[in-house]
Amino acid sequence: MTDFPNIDVTVAIERLADEALHTAMSRRETPVSTYRLQFRKEFTFEAARLLVPYLHDLGITHLYASPFLKARPGSHHGYDVIDHSCINPEVGTEAEFEALVHDLRERGMGLILDVVPNHMCIAGDNAWWADVLEHGPSSPYAEFFDIAWFDSPRPGMRGRLLLPVLGDSYGKVLESGLLKLTVENGLFSLQYYETRLPIDPRTYGHAISPAVAAMMSGLGDVHPDTIELASILNAIAHLPSREEADPSRLAMGRVEIAAMKRRLRELPERFPEAANAIADAVKQIAGTPGDPASFAPLDDWLELQAYRPCFWRVASDEINYRRFFDVNELAALATERDDVFRAVHRKCFEWLAEGLADGVRIDHPDGLYDPKQYLDRLQAHYLLAIAKRLLAQDAEAYSGIQWERDEAAILERFSRHVNGGARPLYVVVEKVLAEDETVPTDWACDGATGYKFLNAVNNLFVDPAGEQPLAKLYREILGSNDSYAQVVYEKKSLVLATSLASELNSLAYRLDRLARLDRRSRDFTLAGLRTALREVIANFSVYRSFVTDRVHDTDKAAIGKAIRRARRNNPMLGAAIFEFIRDTLLLKDAPSGPTSDDYRALQKRFVGTFQQLTAPVTAKGVEDTAFYHFNRLLSLNEVGGEPGRWGWTPDRVHGYFADRAAKYPGGMSPLSTHDTKRSEDVRARLNVLSEIPDEWARLVHRWMDLNAAHKTELEDGVTSPDANEEYAMYQTLVGIWPAGSSDPPSDTFRERIRAHALKALREAKVHSSWINPDQEYENAATAFADRILDPSASPAFLADLQRFVDRIAPQGWLNGLSQTVLRCTAPGVPDTYQGTEAWDFSLVDPDNRRAVDYASRTAWLHDVEGTGLPGEGGLADPRVKVFTTARLLRLRRNFPTLFREGNYVPLAAEGEFASRVFCFLRTLGTSAVLVVVPRLTVGLGGDSHRLPIGREVWGETAIALPDRASHATWTNAFTGCSADFANRHQFVADLLGTFPVAVWTATVEGLK
Repeated sequence: MTDFPNIDVTVAIERLADEALHTAMSRRETPVSTYRLQFRKEFTFEAARLLVPYLHDLGITHLYASPFLKARPGSHHGYDVIDHSCINPEVGTEAEFEALVHDLRERGMGLILDVVPNHMCIAGDNAWWADVLEHGPSSPYAEFFDIAWFDSPRPGMRGRLLLPVLGDSYGKVLESGLLKLTVENGLFSLQYYETRLPIDPRTYGHAISPAVAAMMSGLGDVHPDTIELASILNAIAHLPSREEADPSRLAMGRVEIAAMKRRLRELPERFPEAANAIADAVKQIAGTPGDPASFAPLDDWLELQAYRPCFWRVASDEINYRRFFDVNELAALATERDDVFRAVHRKCFEWLAEGLADGVRIDHPDGLYDPKQYLDRLQAHYLLAIAKRLLAQDAEAYSGIQWERDEAAILERFSRHVNGGARPLYVVVEKVLAEDETVPTDWACDGATGYKFLNAVNNLFVDPAGEQPLAKLYREILGSNDSYAQVVYEKKSLVLATSLASELNSLAYRLDRLARLDRRSRDFTLAGLRTALREVIANFSVYRSFVTDRVHDTDKAAIGKAIRRARRNNPMLGAAIFEFIRDTLLLKDAPSGPTSDDYRALQKRFVGTFQQLTAPVTAKGVEDTAFYHFNRLLSLNEVGGEPGRWGWTPDRVHGYFADRAAKYPGGMSPLSTHDTKRSEDVRARLNVLSEIPDEWARLVHRWMDLNAAHKTELEDGVTSPDANEEYAMYQTLVGIWPAGSSDPPSDTFRERIRAHALKALREAKVHSSWINPDQEYENAATAFADRILDPSASPAFLADLQRFVDRIAPQGWLNGLSQTVLRCTAPGVPDTYQGTEAWDFSLVDPDNRRAVDYASRTAWLHDVEGTGLPGEGGLADPRVKVFTTARLLRLRRNFPTLFREGNYVPLAAEGEFASRVFCFLRTLGTSAVLVVVPRLTVGLGGDSHRLPIGREVWGETAIALPDRASHATWTNAFTGCSADFANRHQFVADLLGTFPVAVWTATVEGLK
């Protein structure tokens, strides 16, 4: 033998790797714009196909799809995946998916997939989870999920899973007969309403043993049916246990179990007496409602299972599998394992390799054990999928390669490319960033899905002069002066004490085990460690740190800040315990010196688990609790927002845009998403309140007086709703009330308000919650909403509300137009959430997932196809926003390189209203785009219904352009008119002469 064949294989591998990389890079395309569609059974692939011509005409280049792998039946969002290997049949077939992609390709459009790597739904027909329930730790999928099999302090829970699926306490449910023991097709199972729980085959003897005894007594031990059933019982007795460590024994045990199930399945036909004996035994075991003692055999049998069914409320204290946030039905996946990663992404990589999709959006990367590792692996495995497809298409061109043998070598080459900076796949991550936080620069992605962009743009339209008056009003309403930071701390502490208490307990046990390994830390008590951890997490200022084998400076800063705050707030705990936690999180050596391998391994696992907990605590404590309690100005209560901070200055927004252009030009630029608390247009209107705080304060006090009689006095002097909830309701009404309407609120509108009020009450967790709803309080609060919306009960209030909305709606629409222009022209990929290309006044889900009227939107787009501006409907006309969106997205599609790679040049305004205009240039080579939008338009004076255009409004306010830009002919993207900018200073009145926002294009020689 010579080495030449190996050399030939190496050459072939290199050639295949190079071709795969070349193929990927030649395909790679950053979207020019995206449009988010929410797939569900009411909106299928076929429905989306009908929209493709409309989306193309709108200027969209990439459809951005919600997850559409097989999900729990009836899912409205797709994040509850139960099978990663196939498409959700409720939204379509593989052929219908390919037809949709074909229609997109026909128009030069692409597709972005939404990937859910963190969790799976376990409430539906999930084959992985069912196997785990049946076989416990011996299941091949036992380590696919984050389950603490052997960490529970409870007796009898070793190697078992706590399963919170019951609607009442276990004993009550058992003795009511609702846990029904069944045997079907040779399988024993426990049925609880629609939930089927498998019975471990190792315990089938509980029913088969008494059946064999009965048959021996009745038919004798030589009867064929007796022999067959006794043989099965003997096979059960020799099965390996669930904790068997020998893989070969486990594999053989699964073979034996399969054979045993087949034999049981055949009993009714081949050995009917044996089948009848089993049925009789099951009846005896099942128990009789009204006779508690009769359920003892079933209770004994269930105690032998790999799971313990329990009341769903037990989950918050003792659940031993990691969840997505605090949702019991969503179990976290151990995606850091290579086998789990491959299984979760197999279908996605098939579509990407076949060219059916162009990029991915990664859901909740903070929930991953190591997001950087995940993203590196994602890029490398994408290349691997292309290589596998190339090999399948032309094996002769790469002769000598054996995929099973050479896959690892090929993947290693791709990993080197990725580590060297290659980014073959367009990837954005759903990363919520704190105000001073950025996407880690070493992540193999194009940026985030844009919550920071959304908040930067929104804050530009919040008047800083309104902060103190609105803060004063809020103090008067609450009768207290709690800061936003204090509310966040309290709500995160509440979440840790309630819905995520089990996760905190599990983390404390991990730290306790680590502490006991060193003499200087072993005296820390479990209770002390749990308390200290709770305080550190409650004081964490970012969603999570990203410590792996190395510790970044940003991690040191975040951890240090949290430790200092926790120590300062808890002097009784002492410094030592916090220093131990700090040093552990920073991967420092054990307190007494050199660190063993076992200590380091436990330390790293603790750090990873800690980081996976801080993110859901922040999300639940801030987005899903504090945002519904701190109601000073609801337009600031947005995902990724900081309601305690007030507005962004133009200079700060310019700085953010410039930084984004330099670092993450491929990040998404949304204004609304499926997760936003309010649509962009609701926020745009509510921002106007910051410009008229005194008028708003007078109105709120008047409304509280008018509606005081509609509130309900409950026991102990509690009034529903309280003043804080009432104030939030007024803001909600102002945000979504139809302007210019003379009709009373419709039943649909009233139901939307009731539903939102109920959700806000439960999310705030003050007087009610999802876990423990207070029906009396909730009924009183929704009755208040009904009364104030009843024209016969509240005529003065409704008249006031209509007048006020009509007064501020024009400024809201102006804010909305300006936001739309920034979304479409600023650095990043403009993302349009379904339906928001027209005016959309939606609240948080499920309100923002209502069906979209695309027939009207298609007609509106057709109406504005000409060169002129929309008709006589004024700003209220939805065609105004459709027109603005379409013009700018088409402009962006015509000049993709300019908007993707162009410089961002902030411009300064001068004159009386300089602070009320925001403007910048995008330049690349000789191409230039000038963007000018108004802000804080109440301060422009005049009639609120008059458009802020022309010299009468803007006076001598002017914008200073670069020298070269003043010697070019510019074209207005909205009107098609041309103008020569002869002077370096251009009057805003001229730039905004016919339309309240402006985008001008030009070819300018020598412009930098």
